[in-house]
Amino acid sequence: MPIHIHDAASAAVLSAATGEDELLGPDGRVLGRFVPAPKMSFPEVGLTDEELEQGLNDPNAVWHTPEEVMARLREIDRCSP
Repeated sequence: MPIHIHDAASAAVLSAATGEDELLGPDGRVLGRFVPAPKMSFPEVGLTDEELEQGLNDPNAVWHTPEEVMARLREIDRCSP
């Protein structure tokens, strides 16, 4: 069940978190752990923005034109029963 944070200052602190951390109450007691959601511009892809950036900047990445992709798909289609 989601826990809504209504205090803007607390929400700002949590939004700035970069890694897993403990949540402490006013008395210093551990309330739980906070794991920030990964930054994902395209969650349907299943990669974080950092992982996408790494792929774009990979000097060993092989890129194909749309024409090359379509030619390969036609080749696969010809070979399929």
